[in-house]
Amino acid sequence: MKELKSKIEAILFCTPDGVETKKLAKLCGMGSVGHVKTALQEMKEEFEKDGRGMSVVLKEGMWRFAVRDEHVPLVREAAKPEIEKAILETLAFIAYKKNAKQSEVVKVRSNKAYGHIKHLEAQGFVTAKTKGKTRTLTPTKKFYDYFNLREDEEIQPEE
Repeated sequence: MKELKSKIEAILFCTPDGVETKKLAKLCGMGSVGHVKTALQEMKEEFEKDGRGMSVVLKEGMWRFAVRDEHVPLVREAAKPEIEKAILETLAFIAYKKNAKQSEVVKVRSNKAYGHIKHLEAQGFVTAKTKGKTRTLTPTKKFYDYFNLREDEEIQPEE
């Protein structure tokens, strides 16, 4: 049972949207859901009894981890994204182009892109080279490492 709980915990950890009991059984190599249901119920009780920061919950047929109510404000503060969505979109455009002219970035992303570019340079995700009046923006090694990409890898836009 201990090994089964360990497997379930690992699966729940990496599936924030949750997973059905039947799928958990399949992933854990169990023929039926009986042992999985028992393990989940025990885990739910253990997490509650131990006063852990997380709880095991069943919501709309999906098992998942949830932050305990009293910790939600703390987690909300801690879980703020490292890079804001708008800045990330600007970075994605620069990465897609590889050598993007700043004027082109601003044309596509609006005047707010100037602030985004400044932030991305300060964070070390892009470098800028100026030739005449043209600034060319290029993703850095830090960018490729951070997003686990190869420099020669072509970045495709989402359809």
